[in-house]
Amino acid sequence: MKKIEKIKIKNIQSWGIFVLILLNIIVFVFFLFNTLYFRLDLTEGKKYSISKPTVELLRKLDNTMIIEYYYNDNCKAHPLMSQTVLYVKDMLQEYENSSKGLLTFISKELSYEKKEDLAEIAELEKKGIQAFALSERQEGASKTSLGFSGIIIKYKENEKIMQPVYQDAGFEYNLDTEVKKLVDKEGTGLGIIFAASNKTLENDYKNIKQQIESEYKTANVINSGENIPNEVSTILIIGGNNLTDYDLFQIDQFLMNGGKAFVALNGLNVIINPQYGIFGMPNESKLFDMLNYYGFKINKDMVGDNDSYTSLPQRQGFFVQEFRYPIWTKIKSQNINKKHLSVAGLTSLNLFWPSSIDIDEKIKDKAEILFHTTQNSWAVTQGFKLDVDTYKYPIQQGEKQFNIACAFKGSLESYFKDKEIPGNEKENESISGNKLDSGDTQLIVVSNELFLWDNFLGEEERLFLINGLDWLSKDHSLIQIRNKGKFSKPLDKAKNDTQYNRRKFAIIILTTGIVPILFIIFAIVLNFLRHLKNKKIKLLFSKTKQRVK
Repeated sequence: MKKIEKIKIKNIQSWGIFVLILLNIIVFVFFLFNTLYFRLDLTEGKKYSISKPTVELLRKLDNTMIIEYYYNDNCKAHPLMSQTVLYVKDMLQEYENSSKGLLTFISKELSYEKKEDLAEIAELEKKGIQAFALSERQEGASKTSLGFSGIIIKYKENEKIMQPVYQDAGFEYNLDTEVKKLVDKEGTGLGIIFAASNKTLENDYKNIKQQIESEYKTANVINSGENIPNEVSTILIIGGNNLTDYDLFQIDQFLMNGGKAFVALNGLNVIINPQYGIFGMPNESKLFDMLNYYGFKINKDMVGDNDSYTSLPQRQGFFVQEFRYPIWTKIKSQNINKKHLSVAGLTSLNLFWPSSIDIDEKIKDKAEILFHTTQNSWAVTQGFKLDVDTYKYPIQQGEKQFNIACAFKGSLESYFKDKEIPGNEKENESISGNKLDSGDTQLIVVSNELFLWDNFLGEEERLFLINGLDWLSKDHSLIQIRNKGKFSKPLDKAKNDTQYNRRKFAIIILTTGIVPILFIIFAIVLNFLRHLKNKKIKLLFSKTKQRVK
C-alpha cells in the first residue's frame, strides 16, 4: 500500500511540474509574441518582407505617418488583381510592424454598387485616385469592370497620392520613393539639361520628364545660360547641341563641387527628312571636347552589330516586313556588366545609331564599362547612310566589340583649369563662388541619346536611366527593390492548357484530399496506440494491486 501511495504522490508531483512548465511556456510565448516581431519569408527575393533600405527609411520618421489603402470589390474579385490587393495589404502591415508605432496602416474596401460608398469614391477621385479598366476572359468572352486602387500617405501636414496601384512589381520601391519625399527634409534634386538636336523635352522626351518628376522631390529644367540651382545634386544631360562655354563652365564646376551627371550624347546627328529620307552627320558640340578632356572620348562614328540588332519594320504594299538593320544595336545580357548596380538587373538594351566610347588611360582604374556590343561589330566613320538597303545584307565585316556606356567615380581635373571664366549672354545670371580646379564626382556616359526618345523608349531603357540616376544620387540598395514582387501565374490562368490543368488538378487533389486523409489516418493510428498503452498500464496496475493483497 505504501508503495502505491508513493507512486501516486510521484505522479501528482510529475503532473504538477508538467503543468507549471506548460504555464511558464505559455506565459513566455505570450510575452515573446507581444514584445517581439519577426517573419520567416522563404519566397524568392523575399517579396513578402520589407527590405533593409525601407527599415532605415522608417527610422527617419519623427511623427506619426498614416498610410490609407483604398480598393474596390471588383479588384478583390479579379483573379490577378486580387493577389495584388492581398500583397499590398500584407506589405503595408509589414511597414506598420517595422515602424515602432510611428506608422498606422488603414485599408478600406469600397464598391460602386453601394450608395454609401459613392460619395467617398467621388472624394478620392478628386484627390487623384482614378478608376481603371479591369479585363477578364471567361469561357471565350471578355468581361470588363472598373477597378479602384490607390494609396494616400499622410505625414505631418503633407499628403501624397500613389495611384494606380495595380501590380506588385516595384510596389515597395514606389512607396519608398513617395515616403522619402515626405520624410527627407533636404531631398534629392535633379536637373535636366536638354540639348538634343531638332527635338524638345516637352514633345519628344515627355515620358522621361514625367518619370523624373514623379521620382524626385525637385526636378528642374535648366535652360542654356541658366545657373544650376543649389538644391540640384544630380544632372541629366541629353544631347549637346547649342551648349555655350558658359553652360559648359556651369556643368564643369557643378562636377568639381561634388555634383553627379548622367550624360547621353550621340556622336552622330540623325536627320529624318520627309523629302530626303534619313541620313546622318557628325555631331558638333563643345561637350565632346570637355568629356574628352576628362577622359571619355565619344567617337563621331556609328556602330553596327552583325550578331545582335533590332529589325526595322517597313511597309511593302499591304504588308509590313521586317528587315535586317544592324545599326539599331541590341545589347545582349552577356555583354552587360552585371557587377555594376546601374545595369545589374537588365536583360537587354536597344540602342539606335549608337557611337563608340574610348576610355583614356588616366581614368581607366576609376572607370567601369557598363555594356558593349558583340565581337562581330563594326563602325562607320564617314558617309553615314542610314537607309535599309545599305544594311539589309551582311556585307559589313565585323571587327571587334565596341564600348557604348561607362561609369566613373573619382577625382577629375577641371576643363577650365588655367582658363578664364567665360561670359554669359544672360545678364541676370552670374558666377557665384570660387572656381575649382579639381574635385570628386560620379558620371555615367552613354554614347547614345535616342534610346530615351519617346518613339524608342522601352521598359529596359527606362530602367537603365532610373537605375543610373539612383546609382548617382540615391541609396544604391533601393535599386535592388525596384522590381520586387512579380507573382507567378495563378492556377486558373491557363484554362485551355491540358498539361497545366492536369498539374492544377493534381495540386487540388493533393492539398484538399490526400493531405487531410493522411492527417486523419495519422490521428486514428495515434489514438489506437494510445489506447493500447493505457490498456497495458491498467493491466500492470491491476496485477500490482493483486500482489499487494
